[in-house]
Amino acid sequence: MKLSRIILIMLFMLFSAKSWAEQDGVSMQGMLATAKYAGACGILDSLIQFQKTTKMDGGDDFVARFWAVEAARLGLSIQQLSERCNQSILAYEQFWAISEVVDE
Repeated sequence: MKLSRIILIMLFMLFSAKSWAEQDGVSMQGMLATAKYAGACGILDSLIQFQKTTKMDGGDDFVARFWAVEAARLGLSIQQLSERCNQSILAYEQFWAISEVVDE
């Protein structure tokens, strides 16, 4: 009985989130893509934070090259990648806050 109740709650949350997302013009795939992008940006930011704390020899150049290669792979400038990261993290935080309301 407990498992069926959990499944029902999960289905309700899924359909509630899907309904909200469709009303606001955001697809579930869009939400997932945002989360994936925000996660990748978190890793890129971790590189910067690691270098700031360790001051590894050659680390600044490595981080700069890594960001440049990633930006080029996406067809963006480093500034554009940074802006997209900021936007995706803000969107992810909004999705997270909404999911907390749905969970209540």
